[in-house]
Amino acid sequence: MFEIIYIGHRGTRRFFDENTIPAFKAAQKVGADIIELDVRKTKDNKLIVFHDKTIDRITNHSGTINGITYKELKKIKTKHTNEKIPLLSKVLKEFKNKIDFMIELKGKDVRNEIIDLITKIKLIDRCVISGREFNVLSDIKNNFPQINVCYNITKGDFTLQNFLEQAKSGNLPFNPDMISLRSKLVKKEFIRSCTNNNILPLAWDFIKYSNPLEKIKELIRLGIRGILFDDYKNIPIIKKWRASQT
Repeated sequence: MFEIIYIGHRGTRRFFDENTIPAFKAAQKVGADIIELDVRKTKDNKLIVFHDKTIDRITNHSGTINGITYKELKKIKTKHTNEKIPLLSKVLKEFKNKIDFMIELKGKDVRNEIIDLITKIKLIDRCVISGREFNVLSDIKNNFPQINVCYNITKGDFTLQNFLEQAKSGNLPFNPDMISLRSKLVKKEFIRSCTNNNILPLAWDFIKYSNPLEKIKELIRLGIRGILFDDYKNIPIIKKWRASQT
């Protein structure tokens, strides 16, 4: 039976506020292989772990991340579990040697500083760099071949259709280590195209399903190689189910 990569999507998106230290701890404790997180830069150029362009959804405040200094942001807590918005450096140091990281690039101005940071704290071989800009990931892979890269194809500039057409001929501009696709778009052709080009296919976005476990099982049966879990509690359930299939 092939291996599955268990990824905590923003740590977890249920029961904790996403992209916070407790959310990452929850995913780690139930056996995630990787915690996925998003990185943006504040007005004063601090790398923080945050998904949205604005703080409106996650906090009871409003404003754009690039319009707020980190000093101002430190005074703001998340909406439901009252947590701080963490610096990337804090998260990496907190979980170093405990779990691997998938770092999603949010914004064009974060790539070099992220690579400098993971190199400085000796995590370059424990991090996957993820993003929606195909050429950016190609450039990272060319310059840092030891870094695994994941192309988030769902809204990427190199479209799913582009990929499927060029993958058939083995004529891709470059082969990322992984490609992540929104779960409802995953078909056998996508998985086959990835597999034939030595790319690991991943699926994300299960939060709106009435029964996400059934969708996850369906995709695993189809051959998906990694799941970004929105609910950390589903990780041990799927592990137990997988064990029962052997």
